[in-house]
Amino acid sequence: MKNIMRQNNLKKYFWMSAVVLAINVVPALSQKIPEPGLGPNLVKNAGFEEGALHWQISADSAVVVSDIAHSGNHSLFYDNPSASRYKLFFQNVQVQPGQHLQFSVWVKGEGVGGSGAGLYMQSYAGVNFMGGSYPGGIKGTFDWKQVTGEYTVLPNTTGSSVGLFLKKGATGKVWFDDVEVRIVTPPPFISSLLYPNYRGIVQQGDTSPWKYQVQINAAADWKKNPLKIITTLTNAEQKVLLKQQHSVASTEQQVLLSMKAPQGLAKGNYVLTQNIIDPNGETYRVNQQRIQVVSAMPKVYIDQDGFTVVDGKRFFPMGLYLHAPQTSDDNLARISEGGFNTVLSYNSQDPNAYLARAAKHDLKVVYNSGKSTKYVDLLRNKPALLAWYTSDEPDTGDLPALRAAYQKIQQADFNHPTFLVQDKAGMMPKHFDNTDILGADPYPVGSANLTKTSRNTRLAVDAVRGAKGVWIVPQLMDWHVYRPDSKVHPPSLDELRNQAYQAIINGAKGLIWYSYYDLMYTKSRPRDKSTEDMDIFNRRWKDAVKMTAEINQIVPVVLANKKVPLESPQDASIEVGAWKDENQLLLLLANPYYEEKSITLTLPAGWRIATTNQGEIKSTFINRQATFTLPSVASGVFRLERM
Repeated sequence: MKNIMRQNNLKKYFWMSAVVLAINVVPALSQKIPEPGLGPNLVKNAGFEEGALHWQISADSAVVVSDIAHSGNHSLFYDNPSASRYKLFFQNVQVQPGQHLQFSVWVKGEGVGGSGAGLYMQSYAGVNFMGGSYPGGIKGTFDWKQVTGEYTVLPNTTGSSVGLFLKKGATGKVWFDDVEVRIVTPPPFISSLLYPNYRGIVQQGDTSPWKYQVQINAAADWKKNPLKIITTLTNAEQKVLLKQQHSVASTEQQVLLSMKAPQGLAKGNYVLTQNIIDPNGETYRVNQQRIQVVSAMPKVYIDQDGFTVVDGKRFFPMGLYLHAPQTSDDNLARISEGGFNTVLSYNSQDPNAYLARAAKHDLKVVYNSGKSTKYVDLLRNKPALLAWYTSDEPDTGDLPALRAAYQKIQQADFNHPTFLVQDKAGMMPKHFDNTDILGADPYPVGSANLTKTSRNTRLAVDAVRGAKGVWIVPQLMDWHVYRPDSKVHPPSLDELRNQAYQAIINGAKGLIWYSYYDLMYTKSRPRDKSTEDMDIFNRRWKDAVKMTAEINQIVPVVLANKKVPLESPQDASIEVGAWKDENQLLLLLANPYYEEKSITLTLPAGWRIATTNQGEIKSTFINRQATFTLPSVASGVFRLERM
C-alpha cells in the first residue's frame, strides 16, 4: 500500500537479535532525558511594532494600535459587532513537514462571545487545505491571557501559516500581541515498547519476540562514536533476568530492536528498562515499562496487529455515537438489526440498565468514563462492556490528566482497553502513553474532497507505531446541523461507503460513526423531540444500513489480515489495498474525489483479472499492468483470481 511505501521512504529500520544473560548486576545510574527545547520565534513582526508588515489583514477589519499592548507599544485590535462577520489575520511561516511546533499569542478582550478569541496553525499542499490545530478560544472580558497550542506539520505540506481570529460566530473587542511559533527540538531519544504491545501484558508460553522502536535525534555536539542501547528485565527483587546491549550508529534516525522472549517467566510483575549511552558517553534512562506475565490474556485487549480481541476472537467494532434518549430498547434493536455491533453514548441515566439493554440486543458498549474511574467498579464485569471512552478531541492542556486517568483505569480494570478520539492531527503522537486505542474524526463530507479520511487514518496509524488499536470515527452527520451557515449536505451512500473503504485501506481496525442521533435533525437548535424528523431519519438510516451490510461482508477478510503488498504510485489519487481471501485477491479501492480518477498498478504475481468491470470499477490490463478507473467518490471491492 501507499502508506507502507511512504513509511519505508521516511524511516530506516534494522533488526537486531538479542543475547540473554542471567546476571545479578544493577543497571548503571542514568539521567533523565532532557526536556524538549524551543527554537527561535519564526513569526515576523510578532508584536506589531512595525505596523501590519508581514501580516495578511483585509481592509476594514483589524488595525494596529498604539494605546494598548502586552509588551512594547503596539498590538492588533479587532472590533467585531456581527456574528456573521468572520475574518482571519495571518502570515506564512517557514516550517517543514514533520516538525513539531509550539505556538501562542497574548490576548485581551472586552465582551467576547461565541467560541472566543485565539489563534491557529494550518497547512496546505498547493491550494489544498491539509489540516491544522485550533486551540480553544477565550471568552468574556479579560486582561492579557496567553493562548497556546501545539502542531506537527503534516506530510506533503508545501506551506503553513499562523493566524489570529475571533472564532466563527464570535463577537466583541479583542487585542492580539506577541505571537510566537517555535520549532520544538525533540529529545535525543524516544523509545517505545512495541511488543508486548498491550499494557506490557504477556501470556505464559508466548514466544513472540519482544520489540522496541527507538527514534534517534542526533545532537549537533555528538562525537562520531556509536551509541549503546542497553535493555534489562528485572523481577520484583530487582534481580536482572535479562540484559542485552546493542551498538548503533549515531547517524541512524530510527531502529527497531528485536529480542528473544525470555523463557519460563513465572506469573507476576517485572520491569523492562532501557538505557542509552550517547556518543559523548552520557547515559539516559529512556523507557521503563511494567511487564505483567499472566496465565490468560484479558477479556478484551489489542493484539500485536492492532485488532481488538474479545473473548479470544478478533472483533471489528462497527459502531455509532448516541445520546441517552437513543439508548432505549427500540433504538438499540434498530441499531443491532441494521448491522451495527457497538454503541458509544455520551451519557446515560442508568448505566446498569443501559448495558443490560445493549447486551439483550447483542451490542457492545464503549462507555464514556471520561478521565474518571467513577464507573469502573460498577460496570467492569458487565458482558456488554467493550472499552472505556476517556476523551473527545483533547487539547494540549489535557495531556497530564489523560495520562493519569489511563494509568488509573489500567490498575482498576485488567479486562478492558481505553479509547480516545483526537481531531488535531499534530497531537496524535502524544497519545502513545495515554490510551490503548486511538481514534481520529476527519469529517470530510462538505469539503472539496474526502481525502482527509485517508490522511488522518494514516497519521493515527503512524502515531500508535503498530502497538495500539486505531478506530476511525467517520462522518454520518450533516455539518449543517452544527454549522447553520453551511450548505445542507447529509452524506450520501457513496460518501459513507467511501469513508469506510478509505479508513480500512489505511489501517483502521474499527469504525464508530458520528452520529446516530444527528440523523434525526436538519438544523442545530433546538435538537430535541420538537425538531426530530423521522422521515428524514428513515431515508438516511436506509443508506447507513446498506453501507454497513457491504462493509460487514469484507470484515472477515480484514480480520484474517492476509494482506498482500502493492506497488502503488506515491501520488496516486485512488486509495487501494489488497487482502488474500482463499483463491481470490480482494482489491479495496476508494476514489475520494468528486471526479473520475484512475490508478495504474503492477498486479501481484500469480493473480489475474477475470472480469474487467466489477460494479462501478472498470479496468484495463496488459500482462501485469492494470489500470482501474472509478467515478466520483466511488469505492468497492475488485476481485482477482489465481492464474
